[in-house]
Amino acid sequence: MNFVKDRQARTDFTLIHITDFHLCRPETAPLGAFANKRVLSYLSWRIRRRHRHDPAILEAVVRHVKDQAADQVVMTGDLTQLALPGECETARRCLESIGPPRNVFLIPGNHDALVAAGWEERLSRWAGYLASDGSGAPERTKWPALRIRGPVALIGLSSAHPTPPLSAAGRIGPDQLARCSELLAQAARRSLYRVLLVHHPPVPGMLSSRRRLEDAAELAEVVRQRGAELILHGHIHRRSRVYLPGPGGPVPVIGSPSASETSPDPVHRAGFGIFRIARNGTGWQTTLQDCWYSKEQKRLFSGAIDSVKNFPPHLVSNSDKTYL
Repeated sequence: MNFVKDRQARTDFTLIHITDFHLCRPETAPLGAFANKRVLSYLSWRIRRRHRHDPAILEAVVRHVKDQAADQVVMTGDLTQLALPGECETARRCLESIGPPRNVFLIPGNHDALVAAGWEERLSRWAGYLASDGSGAPERTKWPALRIRGPVALIGLSSAHPTPPLSAAGRIGPDQLARCSELLAQAARRSLYRVLLVHHPPVPGMLSSRRRLEDAAELAEVVRQRGAELILHGHIHRRSRVYLPGPGGPVPVIGSPSASETSPDPVHRAGFGIFRIARNGTGWQTTLQDCWYSKEQKRLFSGAIDSVKNFPPHLVSNSDKTYL
């Protein structure tokens, strides 16, 4: 995969990470569209998720993301709940409201690949946002997708693929892993800041087999050998920070909450992260500013700016294990 030089010569960069919209539009589809795994996801929505995802909150969060005028916005999947064409179209309009494809980079999540039939056709609605530099807007994106923006190399992996009922697992596959290793090595030789994007958390043992990244150990080995400066993911709907070993030290792995979450809990409340990346005398300085939306006060709040490398990791809790 060829690197495409960006015209910018800047040494600082602002990156926003937002994820997991879970747009649900069941009324846009015929009954026959639910004669598959969608029916289980729809039942989950009716019983539980519709109380946890609010389109009005998503609209407010997206508006605030646009107001930040970041150099690049990255999204780590699950824009839809049922992977219906109507949901994909709504998501496309949401993407366009944030910015043009050049400024917004997207990878799919497991909900976006809920069923196999028509997956590529649905993703084609977002083609420009999924595409690598220099590839135009192909109907089929080759993963990993690569973008160069200023001093930053953005490498998007797809862990999304249709799975059996009751499974929300992801898989990257050996071909993607091999190309990812090559891209990380090339970016290192060019002294670029390397950001890996993947929907499922890439930390082995972090989630149950039903929800995990099946080849997390293999991706962790690539990171151990090649390194990366930052890994961003979605899927777990909470703020989290853990680390993977890298050749030059720990690599931060940071998750963001769902952008439509209704919970007021600080770990889960809707929002996004703002990363500010700059060169320093020995390498890179990275800071993270947490932004969240208060449904009660109908406004955006920002937390303290913390060093990604030095700030202690959040407590990450899930139904399976607890990590520090």
